[in-house]
Order: sequence, then structure tokens, then C-alpha cells
Amino acid sequence: MTVYTIFEIVALVAFALTLIRYFVNKPSNLLITFLQNFIGAFFIFSGFVKAVDPLGTSYKMHEYFEAFSVEGLRPLWDFIAHFSTFMAIVMIALELFVGLMLIIGWKPKHTVSIIWLLTLFFTLLTGYTFLSGYEITKLFMLLSLVVILLFAFIIYPSTQAKRYKLTFFAFAALVVLLLLTKFSTAFFTVPFTETSMKVTDCGCFGDFIKLKPWETFYKDLILDGIILILLLGVKNVRPIFSNVSRNVIAVIFGIATLAFCLYNVYLNKPVIDFRPYAIGNNINDLRKIKVPAKVQMVFVYRSNKTGKNKEFTYDEVMKGKMDYSEYDSMIERRDKVLDPGIPAKITNLRIENSDGGDITDTILHNPNYSLMVVSYNLDITHLPAFKELNAIAAQCDKIGIKFFAVTANNGHVDEFRHANQTAYPFYNADDIPLKTMIRSNPGLLLFKDGVVIIKWHYSHSPIFEELNAEYFSNK
Repeated sequence: MTVYTIFEIVALVAFALTLIRYFVNKPSNLLITFLQNFIGAFFIFSGFVKAVDPLGTSYKMHEYFEAFSVEGLRPLWDFIAHFSTFMAIVMIALELFVGLMLIIGWKPKHTVSIIWLLTLFFTLLTGYTFLSGYEITKLFMLLSLVVILLFAFIIYPSTQAKRYKLTFFAFAALVVLLLLTKFSTAFFTVPFTETSMKVTDCGCFGDFIKLKPWETFYKDLILDGIILILLLGVKNVRPIFSNVSRNVIAVIFGIATLAFCLYNVYLNKPVIDFRPYAIGNNINDLRKIKVPAKVQMVFVYRSNKTGKNKEFTYDEVMKGKMDYSEYDSMIERRDKVLDPGIPAKITNLRIENSDGGDITDTILHNPNYSLMVVSYNLDITHLPAFKELNAIAAQCDKIGIKFFAVTANNGHVDEFRHANQTAYPFYNADDIPLKTMIRSNPGLLLFKDGVVIIKWHYSHSPIFEELNAEYFSNK
């Protein structure tokens, strides 16, 4: 599935809703009604695929905060990062909420204004994700923020005439920024390089679909245009149902969205798993490259006349097909991807023993059942869960079922094991694949020959008798 497919599906849903509205109460402006349903359905879809896994959005926020801290104000971003889970839950619940509220026409001015501000915020993030591939300067980021704020203030004017006037000034500022970018070298310091991007995936649709940064940015620009039309024509957004019914729906749906997000964070693993470690997946297969990428070695040189950088292929450099009198300063050598091929879905999993040896294949090619405890951070893990896990481990040891733990805290393992009396081995891995395996700290996974049989959140840990009866006694 691509972002274009998502747009097509949402458009069909919006068309169906608009058709129903036409036969029920004949809205005065069909275009606005269609856009109302389109944006509402899009926000519901986008919110839902993230609501099944709010921790994934929380981890993505951590990536952004880390990237922002490199630009400056690290103490501030480090402080905000502590609230990333709370922020993810609120943002996702709000996205779902305003999506449905727009469709039913609940408080149209407020709803469209919130959607406008949310989308501008998303545009800021996706724009940073994509444009950082050019190694954008702080000046460009500052001017872009000013333009975004001008567009954000469009919700405030009390009259339509003032709103149109502010919209004109916002677009004028955008045009000036684009012209400065086109004719100035003060904003983009190098040609676009995917590896230069500070964050390689915005997480707009969680793990449901991974979009290229430029796809997500252009997607948000399209949504900005649609929502701006809605904002300027908000008086034509017509409600459905009575005022009392809309308020009741708002209260019930608002509570339900928050409860759904909280359930998927604190009470259970995600109800729908879009990640490569989903139950039934063969990890060994997902670690294999399907079609190798085609890569070309290029050299980046800077012109001593224009100051701009230019790429040259290996052959052009080796065979003297470049003007050395102008391009006399090499900036970098990099690999340019001509065809990405079909890469492995899992590329960052490496499990090491205490000596640093790679034991990933040994673990994943075990033909028998094995249980893996996953704790990406022992310092913030749920300690009471280890009492139950220790009991399961002791029983597994008696019948020859391999039981082990994997964590990213290699330096604290011995201290942790002693304090919590864990007799089974602890191995080491990067925290990113561990966070991806299971949204629980700790979590428990049952493997057999590299296939994920089942996973448990620590709040629903199994008992050994159940495991033995359903799996081990039939091995």
C-alpha cells in the first residue's frame, strides 16, 4: 500500500458519506461537505493506525527530540522527552476525536481550527525530516517557523475579510521564502542526501506503512491546501444529528479514544501488530534481502566559482571527465542508491552474548521452543513481573526449554540479576529492535525456529502449566 492508495480509499469513503448526506439533508455546498468528510476520514484512519500502538509514536517523538537537541537547547528537549508517552497519547486521541467531530459537524470552527494547527505541526515535522537531507541551516528553520506561524494565525481573525488578508500575507511570506531558497546558498548547504536526514521516518501512519520523507512532506502539503479551503469555508460545514446528540457523541468518543490508547500502552500489547515481529512472522526470512540494491559510488566536489556542490561518478573522477580547475575541493564520497531493490524488513537485530559474540542465528534457528524475555531498559522495567518470569524459567529449565533475556543495559545486568535473582542468561542487543519486538518492558516472546509463536505483555504473563499444556508437551 502507498500513500496514494490511502488517499484513494479515503476519497471513496468521503464520497460515500457525501452521497448519503446529499440524500438525507442536501447540504448547501457539496465541495465543502466532501472535503469535510475526506479530512475527517483521513484523521480517523491516521489516528487509528497509531492508536493501536501509541508507544511507537512515543519512541518516534524521542527521535525528533534527540534530533532537535543537536540543533540546540538540549536540556529543554531532554526534559520534554520525559513526557513523550503522555504527548503521544493525547495527540493520537485528539487526532481520532477531531476526525469524527468534523464528520458530524460538532463545533465546526473549533474542530477545523484544531485540525489546521495539528496539520501545520505535522508539516513542520515532516518538512524538517525531509529537508534536513539538504543539511538546512538554522536561518532557514527560523524563517520556516515564522511562515508556519503566519499560517497558524489564520484561525484568529474574527471576520472573513481579515482572514483572507492574513492568508494573503502568509502566502506572500511563503513565496519570499521559496524565492530566497531558490536563489540563495544560505539555506541548503549540500545536495539532498537521504543519509543526512536527522529522522528517516516521520511515523505518520505508525508501523502500518513506512513512507519516504518526501512522500510524507508532500502529503502534508496537500492536506494543508484542503484544510485551508475548509477553514476559509467553515461556515458551510453543516452538522448532522441534533446538538444534544453531537455533544453526547463527543463525550463518549472522547473518553473511548483515550481509553483505547491507554489500554494499548499500559494494559496490553497493541491489539493490531503492524511490526515485523508480529505473531506468526518468520524472523529469519524477514532478515534476508529479497532483491539487492544497486548502488553507485559518487564523489561530491565544491566549485570554487559558484560555491555549489556537484556530484561526480567514479568513472568521471578516474577518467578525468571533470574540470579540476573549478572543482578542486572534494567534500565527501558516498554511495548513491540507483535502485533500492527489496531490502530486508529487519536489518538491525543483533543479539550478543557477554563476550560480544553474535548469537542471533543460533537463537533464531533453534528448532525447539524457546522463551525470550525482552527488556529494552532494565532501569525502568516493571520489576514485579520478574518474579513470575523467574518461576516460569525454573520450570522450563527442568524440561529443557531454553529461557533467556535480552536487554540493552549490558553494564547493569549482573547487578540486576543479583537483585532480582534471575538464574537464566541475559544477552545484549540495541534498544531499537527490542522496542520494536514488543511494546512491554519487560515482555515475553515464544519462538520456534525463528517464528514468533505468541507474545505476552507483563500484565498478562502466562503460567507454566498453560505453556506446557498448549506448547511444550506437544513438541
